[in-house]
Amino acid sequence: ILADTILGIDLGTTNSLAAVYTPKGPEVLKDADGHALIPSVVSFSDDGATVVGRVARERAVEFPRQTVHSVKRLMGKNVADCAGDRDKLPYEITSGRGGMALVNVCGKEYSPQEISALILKKVKSVAETALGHAVKQAVVTVPAYFDDSQRQATRDAGRIAGLDVIRIVNEPTAAALAYGLDLKKEGTVVVYDLGGGTFDVTVLKIQGGVFKVLATGGDTR
Repeated sequence: ILADTILGIDLGTTNSLAAVYTPKGPEVLKDADGHALIPSVVSFSDDGATVVGRVARERAVEFPRQTVHSVKRLMGKNVADCAGDRDKLPYEITSGRGGMALVNVCGKEYSPQEISALILKKVKSVAETALGHAVKQAVVTVPAYFDDSQRQATRDAGRIAGLDVIRIVNEPTAAALAYGLDLKKEGTVVVYDLGGGTFDVTVLKIQGGVFKVLATGGDTR
């Protein structure tokens, strides 16, 4: 694995992880304890210190209003778009510039991009430890239904985390590629995404190695 490795990152609603492509094929990277999945959770202390991942998830029961999870639901959205999520999430969601959703924790406001950047930094750190060198570039997957604002917010989160997001890939397309469906000349396939935060179904058309999303739909868990 070369030093100019490009990370593949699944920035998930519930868990995140990173992988690289090696001469032997794709390899999912694990932390020092052998865990591949990193909970997409950030917990704040009163003094502003943060923890990310498993430790943060453990703090969620005792400190629900100081622990942010499922922030992917808020990416690139305004407060009005988050009305349904505000009833489900224990932390405070406030309105920022242009009505964009912000998270208020311990009296300080954070954008969803800033919270996601903390998660990406954790993923980046785990990957760099596993690889033994620094990583600067990444490909990040997003749901097929993400609009331009949500995709840009994901890029911004990567930039804040110190990553150059060279490409945004639809999650169903990434799943189809991982399965090897790009080797087919053409056809129509259905990809079911049984995610921790949403259940999505996407219809893809593959023609000449090009993937086109024909339809997508789903429901929030």
